[in-house]
This record gives sequence, structure tokens and C-alpha cells, in this order.
Amino acid sequence: MCREICERLGIEHSTFPFESGEVFWREFSSGARYDLLLFDIMMDETNGMELARNLREYDESAAIIFITSSPDFAVQGYDVNALHYLIKPPDIEVLERLISSDYNNRFKSNFLVFKSGGQILQIPIRDIICLETVGRRVEITLHDRTVEYSGKLSDLLEELEGLDSKEQFVRSHKAFAINISSIRELTKSDAIAMNGKAIPVSRTYMKQVQHALLKQIRDD
Repeated sequence: MCREICERLGIEHSTFPFESGEVFWREFSSGARYDLLLFDIMMDETNGMELARNLREYDESAAIIFITSSPDFAVQGYDVNALHYLIKPPDIEVLERLISSDYNNRFKSNFLVFKSGGQILQIPIRDIICLETVGRRVEITLHDRTVEYSGKLSDLLEELEGLDSKEQFVRSHKAFAINISSIRELTKSDAIAMNGKAIPVSRTYMKQVQHALLKQIRDD
């Protein structure tokens, strides 16, 4: 059900089923982390509520949905900040609303989503190094590839500003904008990205880039 929902919503995902609470805890104790957890409450050996309490000692950010045959544990769910309870058998429409809401609240702002070449692309904003106007499109340079956005650089920057992301994009040139967090060095004419790429910085935008870079250094 989770795979079907994520595919329908266009959410990049991986799912990991565990046959018991003990198996899950063994993986978690070894460093594995998850964004959304669906716990049964009545399980062999380990009670799902106890498992959630142990989890919360180490991880406050993971969302937890309990799946149960009884609502009797609902009050205890407040202790572990549970997202919701689903009574067996779980309703896929309710589960979809929960997954969609949780994703939109916590993760959607971390991605840039747009159509390119007939496909819907979901780009992690933190992976963007720079944006460059090429003809009537914008080339988005990522750490591992380049993708194309059909539109103006100004429109793309406006869209990025509208997202609640920690990344800051500033103009460095009439045809370029850079992700300040990807810059390791600023010369008289270029911003040098972490991967060594040199991005032009014109005299018109130099002070703006310097100010943004210094602000980031202070904030870090």
C-alpha cells in the first residue's frame, strides 16, 4: 500500500519490511534511519508502543503511524508523538492522506519538481550547484548531472524562493545564479563550487554574492 501510494504521489521512496520489532531494532541500533515508520502494536515479544518509546530516545524526527486492531492505546500515542492510528484493516485513502500531508509538511520544500522532456523531475535542492540560461531554457547543474528547465531564469529563481528551503540562490551574472551553500571559494571573477566548477561572477553582482557568502559563513 505504501509503495502504491508513493508511486501515485510521485514521492521518491524506499520501503523496508521487518518481520519483528527485534529485527527492526537491530537495524536501527546499527545506524539505519527512516522517515516514516508503521508499527503494529501487538507483536510477538515486543510491544509496538514500547518500541516507539525506545525509538524516541534516539530519534525525534521520524513520523510514526500505529496500525492496530484496538484504539485502546490511542492516549499513550501522545507520549511518543504518534502521527496517527489506523484500525485494521487500514484504509488506503486515509493512509494516502497521512503520507501526503507528512511529506508536504516535512519534505516537499526540499525538492524542486517540474516537467522536463515529458517527464516529471524531482530534484533535491541541496544538490543544485548553479543555474544557467541557455537559449530559452535553464540548465540546472547538479553534483552528478545536468537537467533542463523550460522557462526563464527569473521564473525559476522565484519558484525556488517560494520554497521553504535552507538553500540560498543568488544571481552571479546575467545568465547565471548560484547556490551559495555549494561555493567553496570566491575569486575576482568566479565562484568555485565544491566540485571545482567555476561559475562566472560579474562586477554587477559581485557585492551581492560576497554578502551572501559571508552571511552563510557566519550562520554556519
